[in-house]
Amino acid sequence: MNGLGCASKGEMCPTDKDDPHVLMERDFVVQTADGNYFYITNMDWRTKLKFVLQHVRVEGKFSDKLSAIAADEFWVKQEGEYQLEWSLEMAREKQRKARLEQQRQWPQELR
Repeated sequence: MNGLGCASKGEMCPTDKDDPHVLMERDFVVQTADGNYFYITNMDWRTKLKFVLQHVRVEGKFSDKLSAIAADEFWVKQEGEYQLEWSLEMAREKQRKARLEQQRQWPQELR
């Protein structure tokens, strides 16, 4: 994972995950060893931020024309093995739980 601004200049950055520069990036992309980069269109900025500078594997629908991936699963390499960190199903479940919690807080007559 790399910052879009850096990837578009052919650079790897930030040099450190805690570098304030990372917060200025408008998006993060999967960048391959040959310098190509690909947008992940359906994953939020904060989730991508957590995995900046890490080796990742994205499974989903790829659009060569748009250089983009609509992710179904997002894997991060940890201790030599890829671990599932995000999936479309996990994101949907999180949203469903948030909606239910929000509805619990509504007045009884609105439920």
